[in-house]
Amino acid sequence: MTEPLSPVDLKILEVLQQQGRISMTELGERVGLSTSPCARRVKRLEDEGHITKYVALLNPESLGASLIVFVNVRLGSQTRDAFNRFEAAVQKFPEVVACHLLAGGFDYLVQVRARDIKEFRDFMRNSFTVIEGVAETQSSIVLEELKSTTEIPFAHP
Repeated sequence: MTEPLSPVDLKILEVLQQQGRISMTELGERVGLSTSPCARRVKRLEDEGHITKYVALLNPESLGASLIVFVNVRLGSQTRDAFNRFEAAVQKFPEVVACHLLAGGFDYLVQVRARDIKEFRDFMRNSFTVIEGVAETQSSIVLEELKSTTEIPFAHP
C-alpha cells in the first residue's frame, strides 16, 4: 500500500518534471530537506510508481523528425482480437510516438513523427495501412506545434 503524497513529495515531483538531472543535494535544498531524506523520498516515489523513468528530451528537428501527423484510425471490427492485433502492430513502429484508444467515431488516435510528407506517405502505404483490421484512416498534418510538454499537471498545496 502506498502512502498518501505529502506536500514535499508533490514538490519533489514538480521539480523533477522540470529538471530530471538535478542533484539530490540541490533537490533537497529546493524542497527543504537534506540530501539523504530527499533521496529516500525519491526512491519511495520510484518504488511506488509515481516516477516511472528518467529521459532526455531530444530536438526532433535536429534529428530529422520534424513532421507531426495525427492519424485517426477506425478498425473493421470491434473484437478483442482486432484491438489486440492493432495494438501489437503499432508497438513495432518507431514512427508512432503515441497511440490512444478512443471513445467516439474512431477507435484510435495515433501520433506519427516523420522527416517529411514523402516519408509519412511511404510509412502509411507500406506499413501502417497494411495492418490487418485497419478499415479507415484520417490524417491531420500539424502546421505548427504551439505547445508540447511532458509535464503532468497536478494540484498541490
